[in-house]
Amino acid sequence: MLKANIGLSRKITRDFNSTGYSVNLEGEIPFPTDDVQGVLEKVRELFSLAQEALAVEIDRDQGEDSIGRRDEERPAPKPVSNGNGKGHAARPTNPPPSRPAPTNGDGAKSGPAGNEEMASNKQVQFLLTMGKCFKLSTPQLENRVAEIIGRRCGVYELTKKEATIVLDQFTKATNGNGTNGNGRQGR
Repeated sequence: MLKANIGLSRKITRDFNSTGYSVNLEGEIPFPTDDVQGVLEKVRELFSLAQEALAVEIDRDQGEDSIGRRDEERPAPKPVSNGNGKGHAARPTNPPPSRPAPTNGDGAKSGPAGNEEMASNKQVQFLLTMGKCFKLSTPQLENRVAEIIGRRCGVYELTKKEATIVLDQFTKATNGNGTNGNGRQGR
């Protein structure tokens, strides 16, 4: 029996973050090797099936339905030594999908005042990582953010300026040796 192995992969890059997707299918070809048209048709059928499966997975992970999954709990990054005696948080291997930025009607990003630029994905990701390092739940993190900036909002609703202020406060809470003020691991 003749078998075909079809493999497809695709790399999606968004906001300087890349995610790779791949699918491999193996199927039997019920035609003899001298039936070239039958063999090619079955290979095309398997290839189309692989393309459809890959497209479904990419849409599931990158599409509009995936937005609600970006806040799911992920394990906190493990501290990594960078050789200077100060640890830093390891980068997550699977960053959450990018969030769509609110616009002010003409396509420009806007913040609460309508003209402020929204926090970058890197700022939001770093803020979420810092919250996890301090073992804060999402509501606790949002309460802490409200204390710092003086208004209640989600981390995805911060402006660049507000995110900078919050991140400065969080990094000041670590005393430079990888621990927060309580002596617990903070980075």
